[in-house]
Amino acid sequence: YDDGLHVVYVNAEVDDGSETAALMRYFKTSDPEDKSQGALSERVHFLKCEKEGIEVMCEITEEIYEIGKEEGREEGREEGREEGILLGKTETAKKAARNMAERGAAAEVIAEIIEESVETVRQWLGKNTEPKKADMVSLL
Repeated sequence: YDDGLHVVYVNAEVDDGSETAALMRYFKTSDPEDKSQGALSERVHFLKCEKEGIEVMCEITEEIYEIGKEEGREEGREEGREEGILLGKTETAKKAARNMAERGAAAEVIAEIIEESVETVRQWLGKNTEPKKADMVSLL
């Protein structure tokens, strides 16, 4: 990435007594009573223990929740549109199949034209239609 950030990977399991090891240990616990990390410790204590800090955390949590809710709605709308399109295409194909069957077309011919399986066409027509000899010739 060239996003302007510097990424550092640290093995948080190593405790060699260094400042980095102490910071990693703090990250694991985020104990609000641990004052070992200066300004970071003060901020963690504020956010976890003081009324105003808890309110800040609640607001942030609520914002995240609202963002997730809106993303979920948008995803649902998109899925609904896709399902609606598919349902519309299926209903159009069913109507075409019924119209062709009413005009004497066999299920096999209909299936070929609308690019569905013969079994599906027969289900849509609600009967086990057998091909007529004239229709079989048109398939060849």
